[in-house]
Amino acid sequence: MSAALNSYDYAILVLYLIATVALGFWVSRRGMKTSRDYFLGGRGLPWYVVGASMVATDISSEHFIANVGAAYKYGVVLAAGSWNTWIIYSLLIWIFLPYYYRTRLATMPEFLERRYNSTCRYIFAVFLIAGYVGGIIGGTLYAGGVALESIFGLNLYYGLALFAITTGVYTIYGGLTSAAWTDFMQMILLLVVGILVPVLALAHAGNLTSMVNEFPERFQVFLPPTHRPFPFTGVFTGFLTVGIWYSCTSQHMVQRVLSAKDEWHARMGVVAAGFLHIITPFFFVVPGIVAFKLFPDIERPDQAYLTLVKTFVPTGLKGLILAGLSAALMSTVSTVVNSTSTLLTFDLYKKLKPDVTEAQQISFGRWSSTVVLMLGVVIAVGFASTTTPLFIKVQNIFFYIAPPFAVVFTLGLLWRRANATAAISTIVTGFAFTWLLDAVLFPQIALLSPYNTYLHRALLAWIFCMAVMIGVSLLTAPPPPEKTEGIIWSRKYAALPAEEQQRYGGWKDFRIWWALFVAIVLAIYGFFLWWRIQHPW
Repeated sequence: MSAALNSYDYAILVLYLIATVALGFWVSRRGMKTSRDYFLGGRGLPWYVVGASMVATDISSEHFIANVGAAYKYGVVLAAGSWNTWIIYSLLIWIFLPYYYRTRLATMPEFLERRYNSTCRYIFAVFLIAGYVGGIIGGTLYAGGVALESIFGLNLYYGLALFAITTGVYTIYGGLTSAAWTDFMQMILLLVVGILVPVLALAHAGNLTSMVNEFPERFQVFLPPTHRPFPFTGVFTGFLTVGIWYSCTSQHMVQRVLSAKDEWHARMGVVAAGFLHIITPFFFVVPGIVAFKLFPDIERPDQAYLTLVKTFVPTGLKGLILAGLSAALMSTVSTVVNSTSTLLTFDLYKKLKPDVTEAQQISFGRWSSTVVLMLGVVIAVGFASTTTPLFIKVQNIFFYIAPPFAVVFTLGLLWRRANATAAISTIVTGFAFTWLLDAVLFPQIALLSPYNTYLHRALLAWIFCMAVMIGVSLLTAPPPPEKTEGIIWSRKYAALPAEEQQRYGGWKDFRIWWALFVAIVLAIYGFFLWWRIQHPW
């Protein structure tokens, strides 16, 4: 089933692709003199580009299919993942970001070597590279290709080739500067497309108030602990596991922050991303609930967005939807390709050849980006040859590895006693324990079976990893003083550098905007808690 396109729709898509490539080349026209220019945008990105790039990276074309389908089935609880960024982003702003930025880090594995040892660095680098290539790049290309084929009838393999080539052209040439600025443009398009479909659908479904009264169960955020897959006991603890790992320690997200022109722009960029995350659930949740009201008998919930587009989006605007889905795909792929190339260059190539020149690093980065993108296409094609939902499996894999790395990074910044032996022990045993939870304990123990969701498994894995990290650290020798000097968090990291405090006072004070962001999210949760009380389980 596909939505028919005419020449106007295809013209919009072509114009969008041309505009994206043109912007990517234009913003990088000054050339790349150093590796920092190529991989970190010369640390010159403004806050609004940093924030938009973080959110655009987070949204892929798969969101418009799977997330709308999940909202069709489960309702507004799907929005909690976005709203919970108030906790994660607060940790990033106040704890992680100041050290990262002030010490001029280039990669996240680099932090692990400074804090622990080179073994930790290589383990994390290899994991990230494999996960990015096989999971995010390959998975996003595949999911996007499938989405566009099912919605618009575009051949899967042609779609993969088109998006890989288009994204690769500006990303490989312009590095992070091109990727970030095109992300900014793509975020604007995503806002337009994300609002368009819900508005058009709501015009036929009535207002949200009537739907709240008609389907109160779909407007619940606080669901029972036995709910699958979104129990409140897992939804509101996920930040400890995947949230910290994904937003505070993963290269493709933190690299955006590191590219800001100064620390104020870095922190304000995160705040801006937080405000965007307040509204982005509207893109997915409202269409899902509206589709449930208008089309309650859809056999496959993943077809919900397709049904709305076919039914309510007029010819001509369908091309805009296609461009929006393309933007979601390309923003994610461009970011992760650049981040993978950064890891390969700084954490492997430069470590093996310490005397490598700046020009050689840039050249290696471009060649490695090309290879990474080609491997992603190959993996995406491989995904197409199986009926297994591999993209979902990839997401579950991230829940496997997120707890140990979240613990290792967090305690590395907060606790002076944490050492390398404990870090390696936590990584190894954390993987094994998560497998044990997944394969043995939850399926076979009657007491645990009703609570068998990846969120609960990740929470228990996080508790286990925290215990291992603390226990092994206390039982082994403390790290040498040079491994903790200037790394352990202190109150000095909370405030901006003195010169930036003077420059960004008054209404520019990022703390005001951060507090407003937090207050809005807490108000939203306050409403849904009141609603929960009015409609008990």
